[in-house]
Amino acid sequence: MFDCMEALGMGPHQLYDVTSRGACMLRKASPFFPRLDPFAWTSSASVQSVETQSTSSEEMVPSSPSPPPPPRVYKPCFVCQDKSSGYHYGVSSCEGCKGFFRRSIQKNMVYTCHRDKNCQINKVTRNRCQYCRLQKCFEVGMSKEAVRNDRNKKKKDVKEEMVLPESYELSGELEELVNKVSKAHQETFPSLCQLGKYTTNSSSDHRVQLDLGLWDKFSELSTKCIIKIVEFAKRLPGFTTLTIADQITLLKSACLDIL
Repeated sequence: MFDCMEALGMGPHQLYDVTSRGACMLRKASPFFPRLDPFAWTSSASVQSVETQSTSSEEMVPSSPSPPPPPRVYKPCFVCQDKSSGYHYGVSSCEGCKGFFRRSIQKNMVYTCHRDKNCQINKVTRNRCQYCRLQKCFEVGMSKEAVRNDRNKKKKDVKEEMVLPESYELSGELEELVNKVSKAHQETFPSLCQLGKYTTNSSSDHRVQLDLGLWDKFSELSTKCIIKIVEFAKRLPGFTTLTIADQITLLKSACLDIL
């Protein structure tokens, strides 16, 4: 065996240092294995491991959320230089001047200046002279027509909401069902339950007796009404086919509507 090793240039005197780096591997490239470099393998594997770990770490880090858009900033109120809430009636204005101008136009207000009609209008003095404040609104460009159009639009929206839906014809089956329900109600309640008509006088004793009698009458009528409601429900198509629990639930939820 040693002869073969000597032939390869590796005699028995060339021992491996098992405690050193790259144990059980050749320290230097041999003539027969010129590319055998254990340290190159180790360093290459280490670099690849670091790159893989770095890549996986980058993949695990969540991306930062995009910042929210900056708030919209309006110019100061053109009338009083207070903080503006947006463009109203053609110009940038605060809520106070917006409401003041709208009320003045809608109510056709007429103001009077007690000075020389040249009062300074700012957020501190704007309430001191309504005449000069309204004039300042016109000077900066607030429009009467914008107020009128806004008012007409609101009226139109209200009218559209109040428009009744178009009439439509019932199908024969639905009309028959409505007729059955109407007939059942008329037969069950020929006259609505009414409390007796009472007269009052100044006597306190009579009022106490009246209250007690009214309560007894009300209890009696309530019992009769409940019985009538059950009779009415039994006349409705399909009601008796329901379970007892469903019948009770419907009666409880709709008893006042039936009356």
